[in-house]
Amino acid sequence: MTMKNFNFSIIITAVLFFLLSGCGNKNKEEQVKISAPPVSESMNKEQVDETKTSDYKKSAVKDEVNITGNISVEKDKNISVTGRMIIKTGSVSLEVDKFDETSAKISETVKRFGGYTANSTSTQTSSGLKQGTITVKVPADKYDALVSEIAAFGKVMSQNIQANDVTEEYIDLESRQKTQKELEQRLLKLLAEKTARLTDVVEVEEKLASVRQKIESVEGRMRFLRSQSEMSTLTISVYEPTLLTTSSGGGFFYELGQAVKKGLRGFTDIFAGLITIIIAASPLIVFVIIIIFIVRRIFKKRKLAKS
Repeated sequence: MTMKNFNFSIIITAVLFFLLSGCGNKNKEEQVKISAPPVSESMNKEQVDETKTSDYKKSAVKDEVNITGNISVEKDKNISVTGRMIIKTGSVSLEVDKFDETSAKISETVKRFGGYTANSTSTQTSSGLKQGTITVKVPADKYDALVSEIAAFGKVMSQNIQANDVTEEYIDLESRQKTQKELEQRLLKLLAEKTARLTDVVEVEEKLASVRQKIESVEGRMRFLRSQSEMSTLTISVYEPTLLTTSSGGGFFYELGQAVKKGLRGFTDIFAGLITIIIAASPLIVFVIIIIFIVRRIFKKRKLAKS
């Protein structure tokens, strides 16, 4: 009985040993599977992450490319010019005794004030009178003094001075220039990156060309306003009077001479008219003379026949 119990104990022990060994191996396999995931799964995850990163970069580039030129930069309200920017223009009409002498005085005066002659034209009438127009440029701070001095060269028939304040326009142009330059720098930064696609690069270059064109247009307008405000414009019309005055006591003889001239001119016109009529009627006159001659011959023959 004791021997049987011993053998039974050995069998039970062996069975338990095999069962425990099987469970241990199974746990080890599960641990290996959990701690070491498949290689293909790890690679797929990395590819997904890389794809997401690439898509994010492309999306960022696309967002930058879609800029239409109106960059979201707050307008700088602190931009200002020194003082007011005023463009002065004006015109003066002078009646003078001697056109050439007055024109020379105007040119000398303009040079003395630091200006220059921009345009000059002159004509002479059939009666020998001269007239012309001179356009000059002079520093804005000397404009009023120049007008006053030129007005003393003759009799002022008309005068017009205008002042156009372009300060606000210039400040607005400065703000637009700053905005476009900041946009230009952002586009240049995009071109420097190597992550953008070829189509995106082309689009950025087109936007950059458009922005630079706007910058050139704005800067050109700014240069024009500066030059016009720094150098004011004055247009001077100079002409000699139609009738020159004579010395005291000579008015009667002048009028008498004019009357004689008018009388001679009227007689000449009448004589020329008669000659014109005679020439126009010459065929008819010749025809009448021939008729008269024939009639006289006929009467003479009849007279001789009767006698």
